[in-house]
Amino acid sequence: MNYVDSHAHFDLCTGEGMDTVSLVHDMAKSGVRRAVQVAIEPSGFEWSRDFARNNRASGVLFTLGVHPSSRADNNDLIYLSDFVRSVIDSPDADLLFGIGETGLDFYRMRQPRDDQLRSFEYQADLARSQGLPLIVHSRDAMDETIDALAAAALPTGVMHCFSGDSAAARRVLDLGFYISFAGNLTYNNSIDLHGAARYVPLDRVLLETDAPFLTPVPHRGKRNSPALVTHTYEFFADLRGEPLTGIVERVFRNFETLARRG
Repeated sequence: MNYVDSHAHFDLCTGEGMDTVSLVHDMAKSGVRRAVQVAIEPSGFEWSRDFARNNRASGVLFTLGVHPSSRADNNDLIYLSDFVRSVIDSPDADLLFGIGETGLDFYRMRQPRDDQLRSFEYQADLARSQGLPLIVHSRDAMDETIDALAAAALPTGVMHCFSGDSAAARRVLDLGFYISFAGNLTYNNSIDLHGAARYVPLDRVLLETDAPFLTPVPHRGKRNSPALVTHTYEFFADLRGEPLTGIVERVFRNFETLARRG
C-alpha cells in the first residue's frame, strides 16, 4: 500500500542507533511512499532541502518555516523568504511541499505571544504569495489560530497534529484546510479527538507521525519514526469502520492534490 506520512522531523529522529538512512529504509519497508521533512527554524533549511533532494526517489518532500517556539526576528523571516524563493527558482521546486510549520503555541510560550502572531502572519502571507500550502501548529491557541487564518484568507493548508474536537474541526474545514491526525489519535484518552476523526470528511484528511514525537500505540513510549505511521492509519480506519485500503488510497490522493498545488 502507498502510505503517506504528511509531517515528520527526520532531523530530530536520529540517535539511539537510528540514522537517516535507516529511517528512510524502514519507511519504505513499511510501505510509506511519501513523507515530508518539516523544517522548524532557519538553521534547518539547508538540511531539509538537501535531505529531500537526496531522497527524492523515496518520495521525500520538505517544508520551510519557523515554529512558534523558535525565534523569528525580522532577519530570520527575511532569510526564510529569500530561501523559499531560491528553492522555487531551482530544480528542487517540486520538492517544496509548503511553508511551515508555523502557528501559535500558548502551551510552551517559548516566544512572546505578539512575536508568535507576527511570525505566523508573515509566513501565511508568504504561503499565499507563493501559492504554497501553509502547515499550521496550534496548541492551546485554537481560537486565536483560526482567527489568524481567517484573516489571512489562504486558499488551503494543513492543520497539522490536530488536537481539537469536532466543532473546532468544522471551523478549520470551513477555511478550506485539510486536517492531519498524528499518533495521539491512538491514545485511549483522546476522546474529543476521536470524535473529530469520525467527523472530518475523508477528502480532507491527512495522517502523520510528527516523528519523533507522539508515537502511536502499540509503540507508545518509544521514539517515533515515519515507518510507524501505519498504526495510525489502522486505528483511524477502525475508528471510522472503513476498509484500511480505502483510507490509504484516499489519504494518498489528498496528499498528491496538495503537493500538486490544488
